[in-house]
Amino acid sequence: MNQLNRHNHTLKYFFESIEDVIDTGQLKEMVDLDSMDGVLRGCLSIDEMREAGSFFTGQHLSTAAVKKMRRAITFDSVVLDPTCGAGNLLIECSRQLGVQKSLSQTLEIWGKVLRGYDLYESFIEATKLRITLEALNRGAVKDCSLEEAMLYFPNIRVVDAMSLESEDLLDVTHTIMNPPFSSWDSPKINYWKQGKVNAAGVLFDHYIRNLPKECTISAILPDVLRSGSRYGGWRDFISKNMEGSCAIVGRFNDKTDIDVFILDGTLVPTELNFTWFPKLDEYTPISDFFDVCIGPLVAYRDPLEGPSYPYIHPKNAPLWETIRKLDEYRKFKGRAIEPPFVVIRRTSSPSDKYRASGTIIAGKEPVAVENHMIVIKPKNSTLKDCNRLLKVLKSPQTNNFFNHRIRCRHLTVGVVKEIPFE
Repeated sequence: MNQLNRHNHTLKYFFESIEDVIDTGQLKEMVDLDSMDGVLRGCLSIDEMREAGSFFTGQHLSTAAVKKMRRAITFDSVVLDPTCGAGNLLIECSRQLGVQKSLSQTLEIWGKVLRGYDLYESFIEATKLRITLEALNRGAVKDCSLEEAMLYFPNIRVVDAMSLESEDLLDVTHTIMNPPFSSWDSPKINYWKQGKVNAAGVLFDHYIRNLPKECTISAILPDVLRSGSRYGGWRDFISKNMEGSCAIVGRFNDKTDIDVFILDGTLVPTELNFTWFPKLDEYTPISDFFDVCIGPLVAYRDPLEGPSYPYIHPKNAPLWETIRKLDEYRKFKGRAIEPPFVVIRRTSSPSDKYRASGTIIAGKEPVAVENHMIVIKPKNSTLKDCNRLLKVLKSPQTNNFFNHRIRCRHLTVGVVKEIPFE
């Protein structure tokens, strides 16, 4: 992963060119936290960025994460970013520290406070270069060579964040991170089940287990960890080992279609549970009146065998309408569902006008429902309740419920069951 080498060369050239007169505008641009995402996108394809888990934290998120720290960052702190990328979060942390008159004096102190790891040498080099330029941007006078400046950061280096154990982290007082959101193979230990899981959850779990007690933590994490049904064990573990809170942020940035939250707190055993979701007034969920399930038919996997059924999927389910006769049929050996019932699309985003887009299926024949749909079937098998449900799904209250409860891009059966009905 050497794609940042060209950018690093530009940073080095700029440092060497600084003499008595500094172009303050260009210097500020070199350490602009919002610019690094664009730099990376110019070096890597979106698939390469996803594979590496490399999405750099912009100014807004960086500021919010640092502000969430429950203890101030001082010259006595040791601040760790275990997946530092090009250093945006460490730069924002450095802005909590004072600047000495000279560059060498400043970096000597900052280098004892700031600690960062990454898998890629070019990212580590970029972090050191940009922190150095940040010190100049804040008024430190250049009095050393670039080679000398780099030596002040012995604790910013190439390290696999998952390789560190508790003895490596004993002096860490603050941890800040935006870990990769990519998929990893499950560790298959503790509460982790088989299959692919979110890398950010695995990495955060590792640090909760190995950081020293009383360490203050602030992490930018994907919403699936806060709201996904698969991560209930993860949430229980965090709740028992960290005293703190989570705050919904929204979309990571305007080019990255994933919502995030900030999890902050202090690492101490606790009996207090996190408030992962906003609490609602007492209400009756739709699960009291409806059965909810994923559509049983998996189109790419289930063979074209068995009885021929009317077939419903997202492309032939017009929103907010009642379908009494389906023109599309498909052979299916699995379970067909007797009407009436409501289907909603599993794919859903906070940017959608309606988070739960519904269609009533009201024919007389059993229907094969594709697994990209969630089936909501009234327990009393009446069309009247289906119509009542459609009004609920279309309401602003349901949108608000979803936007606070789950902001990842697929709805879950568990959350749909919780929709307020009465």
